[in-house]
Amino acid sequence: MPSNNEAEQLKKIMNDTLDISKYILASKDDDEILTHIAKLINCDAYIMDVFGRLRSYSENAKMDASLFESVTHDLKLIELTEPVTLLDKYSIYPLKTMDKLTRRFVVFSMKMPEDLSSQLLIENMVNLLSLESMQVSINVNQVRQRRNELFDTILAQNLPENAFEDTLKLNGLDSNSMYKAFEIDEINSVDTGHHQEDMHRVNDYIYWYFEKLQIPIILISWHFKPFILVETKKSLLPLLNELSKFIHENFVGSKTQIGYTDDAKPLIQFKKLLREADEALDVAKRENILKPNKFIPQQVEDILSLVPKKEADMFVDAILGPVLNLKDDEKDELIELLSYYYADNQSISMAANDLFIHRNTAVYRLKKLEKLLNMSLNDVSDSEQLRMATKLYLIHH
Repeated sequence: MPSNNEAEQLKKIMNDTLDISKYILASKDDDEILTHIAKLINCDAYIMDVFGRLRSYSENAKMDASLFESVTHDLKLIELTEPVTLLDKYSIYPLKTMDKLTRRFVVFSMKMPEDLSSQLLIENMVNLLSLESMQVSINVNQVRQRRNELFDTILAQNLPENAFEDTLKLNGLDSNSMYKAFEIDEINSVDTGHHQEDMHRVNDYIYWYFEKLQIPIILISWHFKPFILVETKKSLLPLLNELSKFIHENFVGSKTQIGYTDDAKPLIQFKKLLREADEALDVAKRENILKPNKFIPQQVEDILSLVPKKEADMFVDAILGPVLNLKDDEKDELIELLSYYYADNQSISMAANDLFIHRNTAVYRLKKLEKLLNMSLNDVSDSEQLRMATKLYLIHH
C-alpha cells in the first residue's frame, strides 16, 4: 500500500495529467500547451519536426543554438524511436505517430528524470502530446486526400474554366501559380500485387522530401502512379536526383523511374503538365532509363526556334493574318485552341478538355477559323502550314 507521500505524489500527477489533457482537448495551440507543461515541470519545452525544425516552444523559452545544432547534426531524427539526452542538459522524446516521416519530438531543458514519479509525469505528458500530434497528422492527410479528390474530379469531368478557378480558390490554390511536374513509377512490384501499397509508401516519402525542402507540392494519384505538381522556379533535375537517391536508401529494393517536365505552367494548365510528365515517363520505361527523364518537345520546335524573328513574322502574317487582326481576346482564344489542337495530336475532344470548354465550342471556333483563313484542317498542306505558323507565333510572341 503506498505511503501518504506517494499517494499525494500520485494524486498530483493525475491532476496535472488531467489538466494538460483539457488543454489538448480544447484545441489550444502548441505554444500554449507547451507553456502550461513548462510551468508544471519547471523547465523550457519545445516541439521539433522530423527535419529538426523548431515548430513550437513555451513562453520565454531560451533559444539555445547548441541545442538546434546538436539535433540537426548529431541525431538522425527519422530513425529516433527512444528518448535520449542531449548536451547533458536536454532530453528529447519522440512522439508517437502513424509513420516516422511525420513524427514530431518534444524537448525539455532538463535531463531525463530518475525518480519514478517524475518519469510517470513526463511519460503522461509525452503520451498526451502524441495524441495531439497524431491528430495534426490526420488533419494533414485529410487535406492531401481532399486535394487528390479535387483533381480526380477535374480529370474525370470537363469543368468550365471559371468553375475550375473558383474550385481552386475555395481550396486555397491560385490558378495562376506556376508549377512544374513529374511522374514516378516503382516498377519492381507492378506484377506482384503489392504495387499500389508500395506506391502509397513512395507517396509518403515524396511528401516528406519536399516538406524538408519547404517546397509546396500537389500530389495526384493518376492511373496508380503519383503525379506531382511542384511550385518552384528551380530546375527539377537536381531535386529529382536527390529524391530518387532518398527513396532508394529508405525504400529497400525499390527501382523507380521518373519522367518530368521543366517547363513551368500556370496551375490552370495542369493537364498539359500531366501529359508531358507522363510522356517522359513512358519514354523512360520504354528505353529503360533509370535516371529522371526530361520531357523534350518534338525536334521541329527546336528547329523553328532558330528561324529569325523577321522571317518568322512574315510567314505567320501570311498564314494567320486575318486572325491576328481580330481583337486580342478573340485572337488569343483561336491561337490557344490551335496550339492545344496540335499538341493533342489533332484531337478536338482532348483540346476542348484541356481548355475547359465544351467540344461543340471547340468545333465552332475551328470552323470559324477555317472560314476566316479560307483553309481546311482536313487538308494536309493547310494543316501543316497552320501548325508551323502557330508554333512560330508562340515562339516569338
